[in-house]
Amino acid sequence: MESIKLMNMCKIVNHQTGKVLVQERVKSWQGIAFPGGKIKPGESIVLSVKREILEETGLKLNKIKICGIKDWYDKKTNERNLIILFISDDYEGKLLSETPEGKVYWIDEEELKNKKLADDFEKLLKVFNDDKVNEMIYIDNENKNENQRWDLHFY
Repeated sequence: MESIKLMNMCKIVNHQTGKVLVQERVKSWQGIAFPGGKIKPGESIVLSVKREILEETGLKLNKIKICGIKDWYDKKTNERNLIILFISDDYEGKLLSETPEGKVYWIDEEELKNKKLADDFEKLLKVFNDDKVNEMIYIDNENKNENQRWDLHFY
């Protein structure tokens, strides 16, 4: 059986301004992305995203909706990484300006193309924004050299 690492990420939209909440990540996967994190063993997936958002932004999510997944399976380590993607415009609380994970702020989504985004986050936006796309997956093509090993697909 494969080992699985479960993670989450949430696009939070301000329903009044249309801006999205981003995190300027300084730890792993550096650059701008939506907030999220790891799902603890045995933890509810829905409660995990609510916990991560509260910890990283200060906001309490009320209603959330799954909008897709990002995943990849590493044949060398026999490990799948699965990020469950959520979206919400229903939250309350006072936004933190910064946490140990990085700065947190609202931005027009169009402005993201002019920012230093986390690796492949620009591609991941397709899953968040296109109702016809449910999954972004990297297929491990171990027969290719290390720099071209991963083939990207959207489903």
